[in-house]
Amino acid sequence: MDHGPDDQVQFENGENIPILHIASTSSPSPPPPPSNAAASDANAAPDSSFRRSTREFGESSTARQQRLRAMNEALPEVLLEILAAQVAIDASNRHGRLAAAPAVARLFQVCSTWRGVSHLDPLWQRLTRLIWRRAYLIRDTWREEYIYWHRTARNFALGAPSFHVPHFDPSMPPNGAGDRQTLLCRCLALSDRHLACGFADGTVRLFDVETLAHVSTFRTNHGPRFGPFSRSVSGIILSNSTLTFARLDGDIFVASVNVANEPPQQVVAGDVVNNGVLVEFAGNSRWWVGLYAGLPGRAFQIWDAPNQQLVSVGGTLTDPETVMGWHMLTELVEPVGRVRVTEPDYVVACTSSRLVCFSLWNPEEVIRDVGSVTGFVVSSLDARHDAFVVVERNGYGTVRRASTFERLSRFRLRPPWVRGLLACINLGYVLTYSGVSRMLRVWNIEQLAGVFCCALEVRDNAPEGNAMVANERHVAISWNDTFIQLLDFGV
Repeated sequence: MDHGPDDQVQFENGENIPILHIASTSSPSPPPPPSNAAASDANAAPDSSFRRSTREFGESSTARQQRLRAMNEALPEVLLEILAAQVAIDASNRHGRLAAAPAVARLFQVCSTWRGVSHLDPLWQRLTRLIWRRAYLIRDTWREEYIYWHRTARNFALGAPSFHVPHFDPSMPPNGAGDRQTLLCRCLALSDRHLACGFADGTVRLFDVETLAHVSTFRTNHGPRFGPFSRSVSGIILSNSTLTFARLDGDIFVASVNVANEPPQQVVAGDVVNNGVLVEFAGNSRWWVGLYAGLPGRAFQIWDAPNQQLVSVGGTLTDPETVMGWHMLTELVEPVGRVRVTEPDYVVACTSSRLVCFSLWNPEEVIRDVGSVTGFVVSSLDARHDAFVVVERNGYGTVRRASTFERLSRFRLRPPWVRGLLACINLGYVLTYSGVSRMLRVWNIEQLAGVFCCALEVRDNAPEGNAMVANERHVAISWNDTFIQLLDFGV
Protein backbone atom coordinates (compact mmCIF):
# COMPACT_ATOMS: atom_id res chain seq x y z
CA MET A 1 0.00 0.00 0.00
CA ASP A 2 1.35 3.47 -0.88
CA HIS A 3 1.59 5.98 1.93
CA GLY A 4 1.17 9.68 1.47
CA PRO A 5 3.10 12.38 3.26
CA ASP A 6 0.73 12.25 6.22
CA ASP A 7 1.92 8.71 6.96
CA GLN A 8 5.60 9.57 7.10
CA VAL A 9 8.05 10.81 9.68
CA GLN A 10 11.33 12.44 8.78
CA PHE A 11 14.41 11.64 10.82
CA GLU A 12 17.48 13.75 11.32
CA ASN A 13 19.22 12.11 8.38
CA GLY A 14 16.42 13.19 6.07
CA GLU A 15 14.97 9.70 5.63
CA ASN A 16 11.21 9.39 5.30
CA ILE A 17 9.56 6.15 6.30
CA PRO A 18 5.87 5.28 6.53
CA ILE A 19 5.75 5.17 10.31
CA LEU A 20 4.14 7.79 12.41
CA HIS A 21 3.56 11.32 11.18
CA ILE A 22 2.34 12.08 14.69
CA ALA A 23 3.46 15.65 15.03
CA SER A 24 0.89 17.13 12.67
CA THR A 25 -1.36 19.76 14.20
CA SER A 26 -3.88 20.02 11.40
CA SER A 27 -7.50 19.73 12.52
CA PRO A 28 -10.21 17.83 10.72
CA SER A 29 -12.35 19.66 8.18
CA PRO A 30 -15.58 21.12 9.62
CA PRO A 31 -18.84 19.50 8.55
CA PRO A 32 -20.38 21.01 5.41
CA PRO A 33 -23.12 23.60 6.00
CA PRO A 34 -26.70 22.70 5.14
CA SER A 35 -27.58 23.19 1.51
CA ASN A 36 -29.16 26.60 0.71
CA ALA A 37 -31.52 24.93 -1.69
CA ALA A 38 -32.70 22.56 0.99
CA ALA A 39 -33.22 25.46 3.39
CA SER A 40 -35.22 27.45 0.81
CA ASP A 41 -37.43 24.46 0.05
CA ALA A 42 -38.04 23.98 3.73
CA ASN A 43 -39.09 27.63 4.23
CA ALA A 44 -41.33 27.53 1.16
CA ALA A 45 -43.04 24.26 1.98
CA PRO A 46 -46.70 24.84 3.02
CA ASP A 47 -46.85 21.63 5.10
CA SER A 48 -45.58 22.25 8.66
CA SER A 49 -44.95 18.53 9.24
CA PHE A 50 -42.75 18.48 6.11
CA ARG A 51 -40.87 21.54 7.36
CA ARG A 52 -40.37 19.93 10.78
CA SER A 53 -39.11 16.64 9.42
CA THR A 54 -36.73 18.39 7.00
CA ARG A 55 -35.40 20.65 9.74
CA GLU A 56 -34.91 17.72 12.13
CA PHE A 57 -33.06 15.72 9.46
CA GLY A 58 -30.63 18.58 8.83
CA GLU A 59 -30.03 19.14 12.54
CA SER A 60 -29.48 15.47 13.30
CA SER A 61 -26.90 15.14 10.52
CA THR A 62 -24.92 18.10 11.82
CA ALA A 63 -25.33 17.04 15.42
CA ARG A 64 -24.20 13.53 14.61
CA GLN A 65 -20.90 14.80 13.16
CA GLN A 66 -20.41 17.11 16.12
CA ARG A 67 -21.14 14.29 18.52
CA LEU A 68 -18.62 12.00 16.82
CA ARG A 69 -15.96 14.69 16.95
CA ALA A 70 -16.72 15.36 20.59
CA MET A 71 -16.58 11.65 21.42
CA ASN A 72 -13.24 11.25 19.66
CA GLU A 73 -11.80 14.19 21.56
CA ALA A 74 -13.29 13.06 24.88
CA LEU A 75 -11.96 9.49 24.84
CA PRO A 76 -9.63 8.96 27.82
CA GLU A 77 -5.95 8.54 27.06
CA VAL A 78 -5.97 5.07 28.59
CA LEU A 79 -8.64 3.89 26.14
CA LEU A 80 -6.71 5.35 23.22
CA GLU A 81 -3.59 3.51 24.36
CA ILE A 82 -5.52 0.25 24.52
CA LEU A 83 -7.04 0.88 21.10
CA ALA A 84 -3.68 1.72 19.52
CA ALA A 85 -2.11 -1.37 21.07
CA GLN A 86 -4.86 -3.60 19.70
CA VAL A 87 -4.55 -2.07 16.22
CA ALA A 88 -0.78 -2.67 16.31
CA ILE A 89 -1.17 -6.28 17.47
CA ASP A 90 -3.78 -7.05 14.81
CA ALA A 91 -1.59 -5.60 12.06
CA SER A 92 1.45 -7.45 13.39
CA ASN A 93 -0.38 -10.78 13.52
CA ARG A 94 -1.78 -10.40 10.01
CA HIS A 95 1.09 -8.83 8.12
CA GLY A 96 4.16 -8.92 10.37
CA ARG A 97 5.70 -6.57 12.92
CA LEU A 98 6.73 -3.99 10.35
CA ALA A 99 3.04 -3.43 9.55
CA ALA A 100 2.22 -2.27 13.09
CA ALA A 101 3.67 1.25 12.75
CA PRO A 102 1.76 2.28 9.56
CA ALA A 103 -1.46 0.91 11.09
CA VAL A 104 -1.03 3.00 14.23
CA ALA A 105 -0.07 6.04 12.12
CA ARG A 106 -3.38 5.85 10.26
CA LEU A 107 -5.21 5.64 13.59
CA PHE A 108 -3.62 8.89 14.75
CA GLN A 109 -5.08 10.79 11.78
CA VAL A 110 -8.61 10.63 13.24
CA CYS A 111 -8.36 14.00 15.03
CA SER A 112 -5.93 16.38 16.68
CA THR A 113 -6.59 14.92 20.12
CA TRP A 114 -5.59 11.47 18.98
CA ARG A 115 -2.46 12.88 17.39
CA GLY A 116 -1.65 14.49 20.72
CA VAL A 117 -1.94 11.12 22.46
CA SER A 118 0.60 9.73 20.00
CA HIS A 119 3.31 11.74 21.79
CA LEU A 120 2.74 10.04 25.13
CA ASP A 121 5.64 7.85 26.21
CA PRO A 122 3.49 5.26 28.06
CA LEU A 123 1.83 4.43 24.73
CA TRP A 124 5.19 3.75 23.09
CA GLN A 125 6.36 1.76 26.08
CA ARG A 126 3.31 -0.48 25.69
CA LEU A 127 3.80 -0.82 21.92
CA THR A 128 7.53 -1.53 22.25
CA ARG A 129 6.85 -4.25 24.79
CA LEU A 130 4.04 -5.85 22.76
CA ILE A 131 5.60 -5.68 19.28
CA TRP A 132 9.36 -5.86 19.92
CA ARG A 133 9.30 -7.51 23.37
CA ARG A 134 11.63 -4.90 24.81
CA ALA A 135 11.10 -4.35 28.53
CA TYR A 136 13.79 -1.78 29.29
CA LEU A 137 14.73 1.56 27.79
CA ILE A 138 18.05 2.14 25.99
CA ARG A 139 17.33 5.29 23.98
CA ASP A 140 16.04 8.62 25.36
CA THR A 141 12.31 7.94 24.90
CA TRP A 142 10.11 4.92 24.26
CA ARG A 143 9.01 6.44 20.95
CA GLU A 144 12.65 6.50 19.83
CA GLU A 145 13.05 2.95 21.15
CA TYR A 146 10.14 1.75 19.04
CA ILE A 147 11.40 3.47 15.89
CA TYR A 148 14.90 2.06 16.42
CA TRP A 149 13.72 -1.56 16.56
CA HIS A 150 11.33 -1.03 13.64
CA ARG A 151 14.15 0.21 11.44
CA THR A 152 16.56 -2.48 12.66
CA ALA A 153 14.06 -5.22 11.78
CA ARG A 154 13.63 -3.65 8.34
CA ASN A 155 17.40 -3.81 7.84
CA PHE A 156 17.26 -7.59 8.19
CA ALA A 157 14.75 -7.76 5.34
CA LEU A 158 16.84 -5.41 3.20
CA GLY A 159 20.13 -7.16 3.97
CA ALA A 160 21.78 -3.96 5.20
CA PRO A 161 24.24 -4.76 8.01
CA SER A 162 27.62 -3.34 8.86
CA PHE A 163 30.46 -5.87 9.15
CA HIS A 164 32.90 -6.05 12.06
CA VAL A 165 35.66 -8.39 13.24
CA PRO A 166 36.28 -8.75 17.00
CA HIS A 167 40.04 -9.02 17.54
CA PHE A 168 42.02 -10.90 20.16
CA ASP A 169 45.66 -11.94 20.33
CA PRO A 170 45.94 -15.47 18.85
CA SER A 171 49.67 -15.56 19.57
CA MET A 172 48.99 -16.02 23.29
CA PRO A 173 46.63 -18.97 23.68
CA PRO A 174 45.78 -19.50 27.34
CA ASN A 175 46.99 -22.49 29.36
CA GLY A 176 50.20 -22.46 27.33
CA ALA A 177 48.65 -24.46 24.50
CA GLY A 178 50.19 -23.67 21.16
CA ASP A 179 47.95 -25.86 19.02
CA ARG A 180 46.01 -23.71 16.55
CA GLN A 181 42.98 -25.95 17.02
CA THR A 182 42.62 -24.66 20.60
CA LEU A 183 41.79 -21.24 19.12
CA LEU A 184 38.75 -22.55 17.25
CA CYS A 185 35.57 -20.85 18.41
CA ARG A 186 33.10 -23.68 19.02
CA CYS A 187 30.05 -21.76 20.28
CA LEU A 188 28.69 -18.20 20.51
CA ALA A 189 26.22 -16.23 22.62
CA LEU A 190 24.82 -12.69 22.34
CA SER A 191 23.30 -10.21 24.76
CA ASP A 192 22.41 -6.55 24.21
CA ARG A 193 25.90 -5.58 25.34
CA HIS A 194 28.28 -8.45 24.70
CA LEU A 195 29.36 -11.24 22.39
CA ALA A 196 30.71 -14.34 24.15
CA CYS A 197 32.91 -16.80 22.24
CA GLY A 198 33.68 -20.26 23.62
CA PHE A 199 36.90 -21.91 22.41
CA ALA A 200 38.19 -25.44 22.12
CA ASP A 201 40.64 -24.95 25.02
CA GLY A 202 37.87 -24.18 27.53
CA THR A 203 38.33 -20.41 27.35
CA VAL A 204 35.52 -17.89 26.89
CA ARG A 205 36.32 -14.44 25.49
CA LEU A 206 33.92 -11.54 25.95
CA PHE A 207 33.61 -8.62 23.50
CA ASP A 208 31.72 -5.34 23.71
CA VAL A 209 29.32 -5.23 20.75
CA GLU A 210 29.47 -1.43 20.51
CA THR A 211 33.24 -0.91 20.60
CA LEU A 212 34.33 -4.47 19.63
CA ALA A 213 36.80 -4.25 22.50
CA HIS A 214 38.00 -7.53 24.01
CA VAL A 215 36.87 -6.86 27.58
CA SER A 216 37.43 -10.17 29.40
CA THR A 217 38.94 -13.63 29.10
CA PHE A 218 37.56 -16.38 31.31
CA ARG A 219 40.03 -19.25 31.66
CA THR A 220 39.21 -22.60 33.22
CA ASN A 221 41.46 -25.06 35.03
CA HIS A 222 42.84 -27.97 33.08
CA GLY A 223 41.06 -30.71 35.00
CA PRO A 224 41.28 -34.38 33.97
CA ARG A 225 41.89 -34.77 30.25
CA PHE A 226 39.89 -37.41 28.41
CA GLY A 227 41.02 -36.21 24.99
CA PRO A 228 42.40 -33.11 23.25
CA PHE A 229 38.93 -31.53 23.08
CA SER A 230 37.53 -32.58 26.44
CA ARG A 231 37.80 -28.97 27.69
CA SER A 232 36.06 -27.53 24.61
CA VAL A 233 33.21 -25.16 25.50
CA SER A 234 29.90 -26.83 24.63
CA GLY A 235 27.43 -24.07 25.50
CA ILE A 236 27.08 -20.52 26.87
CA ILE A 237 24.21 -18.77 28.67
CA LEU A 238 24.74 -15.01 28.56
CA SER A 239 22.80 -12.20 30.24
CA ASN A 240 23.70 -8.55 30.77
CA SER A 241 25.26 -9.43 34.13
CA THR A 242 26.16 -13.14 34.22
CA LEU A 243 28.00 -15.64 32.04
CA THR A 244 27.44 -19.37 32.51
CA PHE A 245 29.24 -21.93 30.35
CA ALA A 246 29.97 -25.64 30.21
CA ARG A 247 32.68 -27.90 28.77
CA LEU A 248 32.47 -31.29 27.06
CA ASP A 249 33.86 -32.96 30.20
CA GLY A 250 30.79 -31.75 32.16
CA ASP A 251 32.32 -28.92 34.18
CA ILE A 252 30.04 -25.85 34.52
CA PHE A 253 31.30 -22.36 35.39
CA VAL A 254 29.72 -19.03 36.35
CA ALA A 255 31.31 -15.56 36.04
CA SER A 256 30.28 -11.92 36.24
CA VAL A 257 30.50 -10.00 32.97
CA ASN A 258 30.98 -6.73 34.85
CA VAL A 259 34.32 -7.72 36.40
CA ALA A 260 37.06 -7.97 33.79
CA ASN A 261 39.13 -11.16 33.72
CA GLU A 262 37.76 -12.45 37.04
CA PRO A 263 38.36 -16.22 37.26
CA PRO A 264 35.10 -18.11 36.71
CA GLN A 265 33.69 -20.12 39.58
CA GLN A 266 33.25 -23.84 38.98
CA VAL A 267 29.77 -24.76 40.23
CA VAL A 268 29.40 -28.27 38.78
CA ALA A 269 32.18 -30.85 38.55
CA GLY A 270 31.89 -33.05 35.49
CA ASP A 271 31.90 -36.83 35.64
CA VAL A 272 32.48 -38.15 32.13
CA VAL A 273 32.71 -41.77 33.25
CA ASN A 274 29.27 -41.81 34.90
CA ASN A 275 27.43 -39.15 32.89
CA GLY A 276 28.92 -39.24 29.42
CA VAL A 277 29.95 -36.26 27.29
CA LEU A 278 28.15 -32.92 27.75
CA VAL A 279 27.64 -32.29 24.03
CA GLU A 280 25.32 -29.26 24.39
CA PHE A 281 24.43 -26.81 27.16
CA ALA A 282 21.63 -24.19 27.16
CA GLY A 283 19.25 -22.43 29.51
CA ASN A 284 18.12 -19.14 31.00
CA SER A 285 18.02 -17.42 34.39
CA ARG A 286 15.71 -20.14 35.76
CA TRP A 287 17.05 -23.39 34.28
CA TRP A 288 20.21 -25.03 32.97
CA VAL A 289 19.86 -27.99 30.61
CA GLY A 290 22.67 -30.30 29.55
CA LEU A 291 22.43 -32.76 26.66
CA TYR A 292 24.71 -35.77 27.18
CA ALA A 293 25.83 -38.63 24.96
CA GLY A 294 27.82 -41.73 25.85
CA LEU A 295 25.64 -43.59 28.37
CA PRO A 296 22.09 -44.92 27.82
CA GLY A 297 19.16 -43.37 29.67
CA ARG A 298 21.01 -40.20 30.72
CA ALA A 299 20.48 -37.84 27.79
CA PHE A 300 19.30 -34.85 29.85
CA GLN A 301 20.41 -33.29 33.08
CA ILE A 302 18.45 -30.30 34.41
CA TRP A 303 19.53 -27.86 37.11
CA ASP A 304 17.67 -25.25 39.10
CA ALA A 305 19.86 -22.31 38.05
CA PRO A 306 19.43 -19.94 41.04
CA ASN A 307 20.33 -22.73 43.48
CA GLN A 308 22.68 -24.60 41.11
CA GLN A 309 20.96 -27.85 42.13
CA LEU A 310 20.51 -30.89 39.88
CA VAL A 311 16.77 -31.66 39.71
CA SER A 312 16.37 -34.24 36.92
CA VAL A 313 18.35 -36.89 35.02
CA GLY A 314 17.00 -39.09 32.23
CA GLY A 315 16.01 -39.39 28.60
CA THR A 316 16.96 -41.63 25.68
CA LEU A 317 17.37 -39.10 22.85
CA THR A 318 21.11 -39.66 22.40
CA ASP A 319 21.23 -43.40 23.11
CA PRO A 320 21.94 -44.24 19.42
CA GLU A 321 24.72 -41.61 19.39
CA THR A 322 26.83 -43.17 22.16
CA VAL A 323 29.93 -43.83 20.06
CA MET A 324 29.85 -40.42 18.34
CA GLY A 325 29.52 -38.76 21.73
CA TRP A 326 32.82 -40.24 22.89
CA HIS A 327 34.46 -39.26 19.59
CA MET A 328 33.75 -35.59 20.37
CA LEU A 329 36.44 -35.75 23.06
CA THR A 330 39.16 -36.66 20.57
CA GLU A 331 38.03 -35.40 17.14
CA LEU A 332 36.42 -32.37 15.52
CA VAL A 333 33.26 -34.16 14.42
CA GLU A 334 29.80 -32.90 13.52
CA PRO A 335 27.64 -32.10 16.54
CA VAL A 336 25.85 -35.13 17.98
CA GLY A 337 22.84 -33.19 19.20
CA ARG A 338 21.56 -29.76 20.14
CA VAL A 339 19.28 -28.44 22.90
CA ARG A 340 17.46 -25.14 23.34
CA VAL A 341 15.23 -23.68 26.06
CA THR A 342 12.16 -21.67 24.98
CA GLU A 343 9.45 -19.66 26.70
CA PRO A 344 7.64 -20.56 28.85
CA ASP A 345 10.06 -23.19 30.21
CA TYR A 346 10.08 -25.73 27.37
CA VAL A 347 13.00 -27.77 26.07
CA VAL A 348 13.51 -28.64 22.40
CA ALA A 349 16.36 -30.98 21.47
CA CYS A 350 17.33 -33.03 18.45
CA THR A 351 19.81 -35.46 16.99
CA SER A 352 20.09 -36.26 13.30
CA SER A 353 17.20 -38.72 13.57
CA ARG A 354 14.88 -37.51 16.37
CA LEU A 355 13.43 -34.33 17.83
CA VAL A 356 11.81 -34.14 21.27
CA CYS A 357 10.01 -31.45 23.24
CA PHE A 358 9.06 -31.42 26.93
CA SER A 359 8.22 -29.03 29.77
CA LEU A 360 10.89 -28.28 32.34
CA TRP A 361 8.25 -28.60 35.03
CA ASN A 362 7.55 -32.19 34.00
CA PRO A 363 10.60 -33.51 32.11
CA GLU A 364 9.58 -37.15 32.43
CA GLU A 365 6.60 -36.58 30.11
CA VAL A 366 7.73 -36.01 26.53
CA ILE A 367 5.21 -33.81 24.71
CA ARG A 368 6.54 -34.55 21.23
CA ASP A 369 8.92 -37.17 19.90
CA VAL A 370 9.17 -37.03 16.12
CA GLY A 371 11.49 -38.42 13.49
CA SER A 372 12.47 -37.40 9.99
CA VAL A 373 12.75 -39.62 6.95
CA THR A 374 15.64 -37.59 5.57
CA GLY A 375 17.08 -36.58 8.95
CA PHE A 376 17.51 -33.30 10.83
CA VAL A 377 20.42 -30.91 10.42
CA VAL A 378 21.54 -30.72 14.05
CA SER A 379 23.30 -27.38 13.64
CA SER A 380 20.08 -25.79 12.34
CA LEU A 381 18.09 -26.13 15.58
CA ASP A 382 17.63 -22.81 17.35
CA ALA A 383 15.01 -21.07 19.46
CA ARG A 384 13.94 -17.54 20.31
CA HIS A 385 11.23 -16.69 22.83
CA ASP A 386 8.48 -19.32 22.34
CA ALA A 387 9.42 -20.52 18.82
CA PHE A 388 12.07 -22.81 17.40
CA VAL A 389 13.40 -23.63 13.92
CA VAL A 390 14.88 -26.83 12.52
CA VAL A 391 15.87 -27.77 8.96
CA GLU A 392 15.66 -31.27 7.53
CA ARG A 393 18.18 -32.69 5.09
CA ASN A 394 15.70 -32.39 2.23
CA GLY A 395 15.96 -28.61 2.62
CA TYR A 396 12.63 -27.94 4.37
CA GLY A 397 12.87 -25.61 7.34
CA THR A 398 10.01 -25.40 9.84
CA VAL A 399 9.28 -22.88 12.58
CA ARG A 400 7.00 -24.10 15.39
CA ARG A 401 5.68 -22.90 18.72
CA ALA A 402 7.25 -25.14 21.34
CA SER A 403 4.30 -25.28 23.75
CA THR A 404 1.73 -26.45 21.15
CA PHE A 405 3.93 -27.60 18.24
CA GLU A 406 1.83 -25.32 16.03
CA ARG A 407 3.54 -24.64 12.71
CA LEU A 408 4.22 -20.93 12.38
CA SER A 409 6.16 -20.85 9.12
CA ARG A 410 7.92 -23.02 6.56
CA PHE A 411 10.61 -22.34 3.99
CA ARG A 412 12.81 -24.39 1.71
CA LEU A 413 16.50 -24.32 0.89
CA ARG A 414 18.00 -25.83 -2.21
CA PRO A 415 19.53 -29.25 -1.43
CA PRO A 416 23.16 -28.12 -2.00
CA TRP A 417 22.72 -25.40 0.64
CA VAL A 418 22.09 -27.98 3.36
CA ARG A 419 25.70 -29.14 3.46
CA GLY A 420 27.58 -27.42 6.25
CA LEU A 421 24.40 -25.58 7.23
CA LEU A 422 24.12 -23.28 10.23
CA ALA A 423 20.84 -21.63 11.23
CA CYS A 424 19.57 -19.24 13.89
CA ILE A 425 16.35 -17.37 14.62
CA ASN A 426 15.20 -14.03 16.02
CA LEU A 427 11.75 -12.47 16.40
CA GLY A 428 10.90 -12.20 12.70
CA TYR A 429 13.61 -13.92 10.69
CA VAL A 430 15.55 -17.13 10.25
CA LEU A 431 19.14 -16.78 9.07
CA THR A 432 20.96 -19.64 7.34
CA TYR A 433 24.60 -19.92 6.36
CA SER A 434 25.73 -22.59 3.91
CA GLY A 435 29.28 -23.85 3.85
CA VAL A 436 28.85 -24.68 0.16
CA SER A 437 27.43 -21.43 -1.20
CA ARG A 438 29.17 -19.30 1.46
CA MET A 439 26.11 -17.07 1.60
CA LEU A 440 24.08 -15.83 4.54
CA ARG A 441 20.38 -15.97 3.68
CA VAL A 442 17.55 -14.17 5.45
CA TRP A 443 14.02 -15.62 5.58
CA ASN A 444 10.95 -13.75 6.81
CA ILE A 445 8.99 -16.19 9.00
CA GLU A 446 6.06 -14.00 10.09
CA GLN A 447 3.73 -15.66 7.60
CA LEU A 448 2.84 -19.33 7.23
CA ALA A 449 4.76 -19.47 3.98
CA GLY A 450 8.25 -18.19 4.72
CA VAL A 451 9.58 -15.52 2.35
CA PHE A 452 13.18 -15.34 1.13
CA CYS A 453 14.41 -11.78 1.71
CA CYS A 454 18.05 -11.55 0.63
CA ALA A 455 21.44 -13.26 0.43
CA LEU A 456 24.66 -11.75 1.74
CA GLU A 457 28.24 -12.68 0.97
CA VAL A 458 29.71 -12.16 4.42
CA ARG A 459 33.30 -13.16 3.68
CA ASP A 460 35.47 -13.91 0.65
CA ASN A 461 36.59 -17.53 0.32
CA ALA A 462 35.06 -18.45 3.66
CA PRO A 463 35.54 -22.01 4.96
CA GLU A 464 32.77 -23.98 6.65
CA GLY A 465 31.28 -22.33 9.70
CA ASN A 466 31.59 -23.54 13.26
CA ALA A 467 28.80 -21.65 15.00
CA MET A 468 26.25 -18.90 14.42
CA VAL A 469 23.98 -16.91 16.72
CA ALA A 470 21.53 -14.03 16.28
CA ASN A 471 19.39 -11.66 18.27
CA GLU A 472 17.19 -8.74 17.18
CA ARG A 473 20.20 -6.63 16.19
CA HIS A 474 23.32 -8.75 15.64
CA VAL A 475 24.44 -11.92 13.90
CA ALA A 476 27.78 -13.54 14.80
CA ILE A 477 29.54 -16.31 12.86
CA SER A 478 32.73 -18.25 13.61
CA TRP A 479 34.68 -20.32 11.09
CA ASN A 480 37.12 -23.22 11.16
CA ASP A 481 40.12 -20.91 10.69
CA THR A 482 39.70 -19.01 14.04
CA PHE A 483 37.99 -16.08 12.25
CA ILE A 484 34.94 -14.48 13.94
CA GLN A 485 32.61 -11.93 12.35
CA LEU A 486 29.89 -9.74 13.82
CA LEU A 487 27.13 -8.30 11.62
CA ASP A 488 25.27 -5.28 13.01
CA PHE A 489 21.81 -4.56 11.55
CA GLY A 490 21.19 -1.67 13.96
CA VAL A 491 20.71 1.93 12.83
